[in-house]
Amino acid sequence: MALSVGVRRLSRLPGRGERQVQLSFRGFTQKTRKIRCGPEAVFGELFRWPHYGKLVMGEMLSIKVYNCSKVFSNRLLGTLVLSLQHLMTSGRLILREALVDMNHRVTGIYIELDLRYQPPNGSAGTWVEEDFVYQMKDSSELIIRNPGFEELEAAEGPRASELDRRAATLGRKLAKGLETDEEEEDEEEDFYDVSEMEVSGIVFSPVKSRSRLCSARDLFATPTPQSFQVGINIIEAQKLVGVNINPFVVVKVGEEKRHTATQKSTNCPFYNEYFLFEFHEPRDILFHRLIEISVFHSKKIPFLGTCIGTFKMDVVTVYSQPDHRFFQKWAVISDPMDTRAGVKGFVKCNISVTARGEVVGSLPTSSSSQDEDIERNLLLPKRVPAERPWARVCIKLYRAEGLPSMSAGIMGGFSKIIGEKKVFIDPYVQVSFCGQQGETSVETNTTDPEWNEQISFIEMFPPLARKIKVQVLDDANVGDVAIATHYIDLQQISDSGRNGFNPTFGPAWVNLYGSPQNSALRDIHKDLNEGMGEGIFYRGRILMAITVEIFSSPSVAERKLGDKTKGALSKLKLKKKSKKSKEEAKELSQLQGEEAGGSQEAEQPGEVTVEVEELHPLPENALGRKEEFLLFAAFFEATMMDSSLSSKPVSFEVSIGNYGKAEEVVTKVWRKMEKGEVKEEKQPLLDPGSDGELDVEVLAPASAALNKSVTNSQRPEPMEYDRSYSCLPMMHEKPCVYVWSYWEDHTWRLCISNWIVKLAERLEQGLDDVEKLMRRPKAKAEERLREVLEEFVAGCRQYLLSTERKTMAHPNNLDRCRMKYLMRNIILYAKQGLRMRRRLTRANVKEKVKETRRVLTKLRFMAKEPQCTLPDVLIWMLSNNRRVAYARVPAQNILYSVVEEEKGKDCAKIQTVFMKVPRLHTGEIFAKLEVYMWLGVTKYAKNCLAELPEEFKYLSESGQEIAQLSAYSPPSRLSRDDFSYFQLRAHLYQARGILPADDNGLSDPFARVVFSTYCQTTRMLEETLSPMWNELLLFDQLIVDGKKEELKTETPIIIINLFSHNKFGSPEFLGHAFAVPQVKLVDEPYTKPALQFFDFYKGTKAVGELIATFELMELDYSGYLEPSVPEDVEPKEPDYLGDPHAGRFIIPEGIRPVLKEFRIEILFWGLRDLKRVNLFEVDQPQVIIECAGKKVESEVIVAYKENPNFTELVKYMDVDLPEQVYLHPPLSIFVVEKRAFGRTVLVGTHVVSDVMKFSPRELEEDPEDVPKAQKVSSQRLPSQTVVNIGPAAGDPGLSTHPLSLVKAPLKKIPINKLVKKEDGYEEEKPELEELDWWSKYYESLKELYNQTRSDEEDAENDDLNDTDGGNLNASSIDMEAEDEAVIEAEPARPKRKLIATLQIYNSELENEFDNFEDWLCIFPLHRGKANEDEDGNEDEHFVGKYKGSFYVYPTEEAGTEPRISEGIPRNRPIKVLVRVYIVKATNLSPADPNGKADPYVVVTVGQEQKDTKERYIPKQLNPVFGEVVELTVSFPKESELTVAIFDHDLVGSDDLIGETKIDLENRFYSKHRANCGVASQYDINGYNMWRDAFKPTQILDSLCKKNSLPAAEYRREEVKMDNKIFKVPPEAFPEDAFIFYLAVSCCRGLCEEQGKSGR
Repeated sequence: MALSVGVRRLSRLPGRGERQVQLSFRGFTQKTRKIRCGPEAVFGELFRWPHYGKLVMGEMLSIKVYNCSKVFSNRLLGTLVLSLQHLMTSGRLILREALVDMNHRVTGIYIELDLRYQPPNGSAGTWVEEDFVYQMKDSSELIIRNPGFEELEAAEGPRASELDRRAATLGRKLAKGLETDEEEEDEEEDFYDVSEMEVSGIVFSPVKSRSRLCSARDLFATPTPQSFQVGINIIEAQKLVGVNINPFVVVKVGEEKRHTATQKSTNCPFYNEYFLFEFHEPRDILFHRLIEISVFHSKKIPFLGTCIGTFKMDVVTVYSQPDHRFFQKWAVISDPMDTRAGVKGFVKCNISVTARGEVVGSLPTSSSSQDEDIERNLLLPKRVPAERPWARVCIKLYRAEGLPSMSAGIMGGFSKIIGEKKVFIDPYVQVSFCGQQGETSVETNTTDPEWNEQISFIEMFPPLARKIKVQVLDDANVGDVAIATHYIDLQQISDSGRNGFNPTFGPAWVNLYGSPQNSALRDIHKDLNEGMGEGIFYRGRILMAITVEIFSSPSVAERKLGDKTKGALSKLKLKKKSKKSKEEAKELSQLQGEEAGGSQEAEQPGEVTVEVEELHPLPENALGRKEEFLLFAAFFEATMMDSSLSSKPVSFEVSIGNYGKAEEVVTKVWRKMEKGEVKEEKQPLLDPGSDGELDVEVLAPASAALNKSVTNSQRPEPMEYDRSYSCLPMMHEKPCVYVWSYWEDHTWRLCISNWIVKLAERLEQGLDDVEKLMRRPKAKAEERLREVLEEFVAGCRQYLLSTERKTMAHPNNLDRCRMKYLMRNIILYAKQGLRMRRRLTRANVKEKVKETRRVLTKLRFMAKEPQCTLPDVLIWMLSNNRRVAYARVPAQNILYSVVEEEKGKDCAKIQTVFMKVPRLHTGEIFAKLEVYMWLGVTKYAKNCLAELPEEFKYLSESGQEIAQLSAYSPPSRLSRDDFSYFQLRAHLYQARGILPADDNGLSDPFARVVFSTYCQTTRMLEETLSPMWNELLLFDQLIVDGKKEELKTETPIIIINLFSHNKFGSPEFLGHAFAVPQVKLVDEPYTKPALQFFDFYKGTKAVGELIATFELMELDYSGYLEPSVPEDVEPKEPDYLGDPHAGRFIIPEGIRPVLKEFRIEILFWGLRDLKRVNLFEVDQPQVIIECAGKKVESEVIVAYKENPNFTELVKYMDVDLPEQVYLHPPLSIFVVEKRAFGRTVLVGTHVVSDVMKFSPRELEEDPEDVPKAQKVSSQRLPSQTVVNIGPAAGDPGLSTHPLSLVKAPLKKIPINKLVKKEDGYEEEKPELEELDWWSKYYESLKELYNQTRSDEEDAENDDLNDTDGGNLNASSIDMEAEDEAVIEAEPARPKRKLIATLQIYNSELENEFDNFEDWLCIFPLHRGKANEDEDGNEDEHFVGKYKGSFYVYPTEEAGTEPRISEGIPRNRPIKVLVRVYIVKATNLSPADPNGKADPYVVVTVGQEQKDTKERYIPKQLNPVFGEVVELTVSFPKESELTVAIFDHDLVGSDDLIGETKIDLENRFYSKHRANCGVASQYDINGYNMWRDAFKPTQILDSLCKKNSLPAAEYRREEVKMDNKIFKVPPEAFPEDAFIFYLAVSCCRGLCEEQGKSGR
């Protein structure tokens, strides 16, 4: 560094105007930004000058202050010339000096400066690159050649203007890096140690607008209903208040109620009853529902009990728990009618919420010990305090404006006849929160009502419901109609962290959205007004605030009890239906005020009531004056429009709020009306009668009458090449619209939010890159993730530095709190980012991507600004003056700000917008727009066209060119004549795993590629799910809009639509993918692109992937002929694919994968469970395997019923496949049957898209770097390893796994893990006779439960350490960057347990051990069309299973013997004995009307069936069976075991509750040896005997044989195996079990090794 000058502020300036400060030093001038202000201007900007040697005596810094003008030249207000001599010695000066005018007289204007000087080390100055936020390529950029300082030989220096320009760009670069307020620098310095901020080397990747890929969720306007189950298990209640009570529990979810049985005279009843509630509705609706658990005391009359107390919580709180459930927690019961009484008891329950298709892990049911600590296990989310005080939540409703006028029902029709212009509404507001509801009074006949009322709820704090619902309704005689609904998320307006804040909001305007129709009848979108789905029309806004006051303990409140409660109750009568005039209401409230006089302090009311009270209106300008905003939009293209629009003219309407809404537009109703169309009444833009809408003075400069919000209509034309879509002709002229509107200027909120949005966008773009790279082996995913995290941390630091002193205009409490909250969390995420980056290795990339995704979700949530004053911008497509499709663009995305990072991510950029049809579920795109949008305060309006490409001419409405642009005459059209031409090459290689569209389970796919206004189609391939097009689509002489230099980052997007050809009717849509081409401009060298993966989506589901690549090349028109492909492009003319007349091209070499001959060995094992085809059973099936056009047929199984296995096991084929394994085409498996007359029938198909897993590992990966920590060998013998044996690592008993200590830093290890607690007494040994299998089982459960508990606690401690303390600041990021110390701990010696335990897995063994497919894979076969239903049922298409395997390797490595059959058992029928132990079932679905079931078990294998029907368990949803069933089974005929649970009914047939199928064959043949667990400790006799048919020594010997190892050698206290020695501590085991134990340990070791290697 050299000289840095901070310009803080100017004071005592004359008049008003735009001020600017210029600073000159050594001939280089830098300028501050212009500030429009009165007597004081605060700049807070920092400027730096680099070194050219030391400061010389007598050097000067000159400072000039100007009044700027757009029209006249700038007027000098004063100058200041400083000698820097004093600065040289002191290093820093802070000055406040008066300026001098032209005549050297002292003016009254003062400037405050902060100067610093850092002398160079040595003499020659160096420049530290760390000082830049913007990267310099090298330091030479910094040196501006100044002829005066150079040696005389280098004579001709650059011209002065050139110098100035260079200096200015340098100044800009420097200033951009350091636009921070340098106030109170001294205290701050230690906090924010800027030297550590390595922002230097990081160039922030641009945030994409035009090439942002549309995510599936964006296309879904309407939420789709899903199936959910809410399961509540009421176990018991304790400490209920009352004498001799008969308690029962009522459970209510939403509107549904269930109740338990009544227990007689007890205060601690035990129920253990399970209730299941089923819902089929959109996620949001279910999540707002409340779960209420109430305890009643039963009187003589059944179910007319008195309520002892209730507990409330909303569904989303449960769903956001880990595993979506609370397990064995105590709900605190309190009485809403008596809030001072404290806790009324506890109810122990499990609550779970599961969506269809989610895998549910089963938690152990811990043995309920008597001394269980209720306080530690309360039913509350993490970090919610155990004692929740009562609080009052006040929602203040001031007024609303711009509500729509409704024509309701018959009266509406009547008013039309009379000819009345507008039917006003009678609005009131209804607020619901936590199961309570309150309403304001009704304002009659107005669209701008003023209520000034407050609704207050009493609820425990923190409340366990997340949303407050605010609904504006129109009071009608029959049924009130919702005008609009808004949900306020408490999580967004509060922070539950340690240094958090209580919910607070406003006063701020809330924008309302809903349906476009204004009448209650025939409105098909009225759900939108109820708050279901995204609103598609602005419906006014409402001014409101929320405050929360928390009451102190009840005792304090009791002392102050006046007659206040009476007052509160009488206020309640002021309900909404009493349409009293305001005056009456006021009198009433005054009367109550007199009654309730007395102590003014907030005190706790006696019961939960909803009160409605009067409020003082807010002062007129409490939120600041309204500013004028300009919204400008230019449409660059509208393509891919639905062909249904082809004949009618189309135009676009852009509106923000009620500004810009067109008159006379009927919303298209998707069904025709009878008796012709009914048009809506005309609505003038601004009704002069509606007061409060606009201040007249603001309107003076440009009234809204100047708005042009609808483009001129144009007729769509079909797109070029393929005419299946239409587009609007906009090549030469781009229509523009502009709308002026008036809002309070709170844009600073959105600016802060934008900064975080950009952090999130960059992070997401980076993560998408990483995930793409992860699909390809050897790609550098890890390095890319490291870069992404570095960029993220640098972004966080930049945010912290910039927002430290962001000025806020009219901030409210929430703004101040949110500011701190954002600062704190950004620091926290930066720390997490650093930590992830540090712990990143090649092995855990996947895991770290998941962690980063979690941070991203939190960032996205944080970025949502709850008090967004500007409404969203709506773009409507009008066809024939009817609204057909819309897009909603959040205002903050296009908001202009002077600071680059605070601009909206799409402001002044061409962005891609997809239009969707209201209420359609398909997720298909109705049209694609490219729009340039700008929204900002009118004073910045001159910037609205700044980012447009230069070649555009601005035309006015009449078609005249506009020479001088002013803020009030934006162009109506942009026109251009000169174009740059491009060529797009779309290389489509293949698609995989696409949806079947035909009845035979296959498709006839082709793809349409849409780019700009062009669309081309690949050829159609018949009957395949993995089409290999290998085709190049050439789009020649395209015109691409936008600046050339920005095309690299902002590339227009390509859409690939996949269809299946239909012989009759239109093709069927199978999904779409989005891609961004690689751009090559004329002057850049050409590089060949690599093939990439793109996912197809249909709705929100991924439906296959595409392997392709796209390149966009600028054509060279330096010659005077046609523009041509640049010289270096290879090939200039692509080759034809097949017949040249067809005009199709093949992917050129170098992009097309290089082929190499591979051998595919196929193991045919057998077919299982084949279903009937065309009503006939399958008897002679055959399997055909196809890959890349080659086929191999298995033999025909002669009698499938007798023996479904193949006799000829191995066949192979040699195929030419791409060298890169990840590009291998999928393998298709077809099962067919030969029928009479030589017909073949297709039974089913399966596509193996991931062929990579069947190739040897070395083909795809370099060997992983083995983590060093895993070698826990105690000493090295020459070529022998000694291993100390403990219980196996998978054993939950050993909580001190050697690694678990090494990984955790010292501070996080609980002391008791290292030091064994000395118990006061030795745990006594249980008698052997007393123990049985159940003792073993319950001991294991207890162990598992303790393990999960301790894991949870560890996780919690980790979280707490993260947010520890309040001194989070940027320097704590740097502390995080230093490594933690790691301690090594001795692994604990195993100790023989008093009661032996089992290993209990949390899900099916198949999940834990990869389906036991270590050498034999199961391929499910399907037939028929794919389901339309989102969560469709797969079973109806399932037709059986094929068992076999593949092995793919280069042919050159092939030997004479097939590799795949090594070590494979003989494929012949064998008999096995199967024992099924049925322990218990949990959370069964109720089958009887009483919400219970009477379950029993049926076990079936093949023809054999056993059940426990006689011993069914009555009225139980969590039955414990304790049954053993023994069956003899012969493979391969009977390989699947079915365990079903039925409900026993006295009358009628028994209902199936559910079933599960287990593949016994794969378990039996697996190398994991899944037939009978190898116990880690056992006895010679008693409950824990060895249970396997073979002894451990025999198992070990057979394993040695299989793996061709030498036989084990048994010695005293050790076993030698191969070259490893296993030792055992003598004290751990009784003498006789010794050799046995050694064998077991070796077996476990070997089994695990085998399982891992898979071969």
